[in-house]
Amino acid sequence: MAPRGSKIEGSTRVVGILGDPLDHTLSPRMHNAAFRELELDYAYVPLRTTARRLKEAVRSITTLGFAGVNVTVPFKRAVMRHMDKLTDTAKAVGAVNTIHPEGNKLIGENTDAPGLTAALSAAGFRPRGKNVLVIGAGGAARAAVWALASAGAIDIIIANRTVSKAKKLAREMARRGSMIQATGLDSLEDFDLLDSRQLVVNSTPLGLKGETLEYDIDSTQPDCIHFDLAYGDKLTPFLKQASAKKRPIIDGRYMLVHQGALSFKLFTGRKAPLETMARAIGLKV
Repeated sequence: MAPRGSKIEGSTRVVGILGDPLDHTLSPRMHNAAFRELELDYAYVPLRTTARRLKEAVRSITTLGFAGVNVTVPFKRAVMRHMDKLTDTAKAVGAVNTIHPEGNKLIGENTDAPGLTAALSAAGFRPRGKNVLVIGAGGAARAAVWALASAGAIDIIIANRTVSKAKKLAREMARRGSMIQATGLDSLEDFDLLDSRQLVVNSTPLGLKGETLEYDIDSTQPDCIHFDLAYGDKLTPFLKQASAKKRPIIDGRYMLVHQGALSFKLFTGRKAPLETMARAIGLKV
């Protein structure tokens, strides 16, 4: 008899990921591998929708009896208004990447922020007292800045093409003990700024879309960690550049695994098999 998680039955609980586009996502591969490992009668599927039909899609979670749903771009902020309740982390970050039902109520959670912290910790990096550069000011940057400030980073600079958007994020994320500032992308060629950073986080899809990210990586210290929140089956252009310059790197798939493990626990009530999830998306563990 095939183990549960390897085939669909009438008893199978369904989990999914809501977004558009979804062709790139590794979440189904990762979660379905975990279900097979634990012999759970669950299946994880892509759920494409549009902004116009987002409310309908979200309400169908309870209507169709889903065990939970992850949320990806471009809906992490937009789904917030459709939740019955937001966790403290989701409120603070200002984005939802995990929805789990409690009865007929939908709870909006953010596992991206603690997933980022867990990925840094697994790589041996502690943000407390460190100087950080975050490139971008979108939804992924929100989770990164909140997580880093919460973990005690002393100086966080947000560099974004639209400086006003970076300034808005800096104001919203202002936390006691952390200096959060905003600047333009021209700062990515500022020697003094880059020389003082211990961590550079790229939260943009630049590079993956063929656009060039003008960045003077030679101005960073040799031990400055480079972390790309975007991911693919292989290293992103940002990480290839850092690796070529012999800077330590963290693949965005590690954040995917750690945030996914937290979502998995909400969906199933079971501790996630972290190593199985990592191997499923091509990571060495």
